[in-house]
Amino acid sequence: MDTLTLQIMNTEFYIAMPKGIHVVWKEKVEKWLQYVAKEWSRFQSNNELSQLNSLEIGKTLRISSLLYDCLIQADRYYQLSNGLFSPYLKRQLEQHGYNQSFPFDTAKSKAFQNKPLMAERPYEFLGGEQVMRVAQQEIDLGGFAKGYVIEKLANWLEQEVSPDFGLIDGGGDMKVWSSGEKSWTIGVADAWDIDKEISSIKLKTGAIATSNRVYRSWMQGTVKKHHVLNGQTGEIANTEVIQASVVTSSLCDAEVGAKLCFLMDESKLQKWFENNCQQSARFIVKEGQAANWRMTGVK
Repeated sequence: MDTLTLQIMNTEFYIAMPKGIHVVWKEKVEKWLQYVAKEWSRFQSNNELSQLNSLEIGKTLRISSLLYDCLIQADRYYQLSNGLFSPYLKRQLEQHGYNQSFPFDTAKSKAFQNKPLMAERPYEFLGGEQVMRVAQQEIDLGGFAKGYVIEKLANWLEQEVSPDFGLIDGGGDMKVWSSGEKSWTIGVADAWDIDKEISSIKLKTGAIATSNRVYRSWMQGTVKKHHVLNGQTGEIANTEVIQASVVTSSLCDAEVGAKLCFLMDESKLQKWFENNCQQSARFIVKEGQAANWRMTGVK
């Protein structure tokens, strides 16, 4: 296979395609990932996301069609989850001490005071890539942006470069496709040891996303924090779930579904997957419990 490996968006990307492809794809893929990493990061100033987050209430801004579409998609999941999944938690993440790129072990700020989360969305989407600021919350696209970008890249590669097969892996968030006999065996990492696998799944076409609260965790003063927040409260998710992997057709569905595994009880989670994913499987690791695959919509 012809492969591309690069470190970007604080993630190692690995892309595998058939050999002998005549379309020049590596340079385009790398250039696009570099653009998104620069313009959508909340840790950089003077980029497109920072312009949006610094917009005054009542003002409008025209943004790129790509960022507009990503925000529309993220906002749709915000509504589908009644705000449990939220792309509007930048201030809350910073207040919890997540105001620097990983890896880090200790927050720079020890004091934390949670501001009330606005019930309404902070932005209105007016069409034509126009966005209006209506409240104080700010955007952090986080892992959702990575899943969105991988999905867009996979669609382009499949349609324009190699309909036969391909794989994109962005730090464990993966999209694969195959039009024939090619299949992919994807390992599920141990929640405590990323180099060890505890299960696997064989896929021809589909997506898998994994969220883990061990690797993105830190101390703020004497309190242990992690990156999964409850979008309704702005608080760190209080959960026994350590790691969740979701397999379905859409990487955006899988990315959001993995986060919801930390935020919903099993009955509500099952209903959410039944309502929003035709077929899916999830693998959840909890404290002190054995992990098993749970299927939705699979006959």
